[in-house]
Amino acid sequence: MRVEGAIGESMKKKNWIIVILAVSLFGNVALFMNHKIVIRNQELRYEFLNAYIHGDLAQLEATIQDQLDNNWGNETLVTQKLDDAIDSINLHIVIEIDDDKRDILRKLENYMYKFKVGDGTLDVSLNDKQRADYIYLGQKLRSNGWTFEVGYDKSWDFFSSKVKEFVAE
Repeated sequence: MRVEGAIGESMKKKNWIIVILAVSLFGNVALFMNHKIVIRNQELRYEFLNAYIHGDLAQLEATIQDQLDNNWGNETLVTQKLDDAIDSINLHIVIEIDDDKRDILRKLENYMYKFKVGDGTLDVSLNDKQRADYIYLGQKLRSNGWTFEVGYDKSWDFFSSKVKEFVAE
């Protein structure tokens, strides 16, 4: 009878080990799946914010070209589009938790602020130097691919490399 009791206890221990291993396996799978979801959500957030910034910079480039083509008939549009681009960059900075990524975004923001004209009023009149600066900015945006005519990769690595190239003087 003692042998049967030892075998029974051994089976109970073995069953508990199997249960613990199964629970551990399921727990690890759940953690892995959660990690994948978190990473994918982060990637989607970058894609969305990067696309938003790209769209605002492309609109700025198109607006500069339109004003150049139409003898600067509505200069205020250019300053408003610049403000929109800066706002979308700021949104990304505020949401970003990674310091290195935030630094890259701040470099872009600081670069764009160099072209800011006026105090936010709706009636802006540009002088020749400011127009020339905006023409330069439009050319630089276009040559760097911040335009509607060029497809782009929305990943953070691609976006950050474009920003670094764009702000380099």
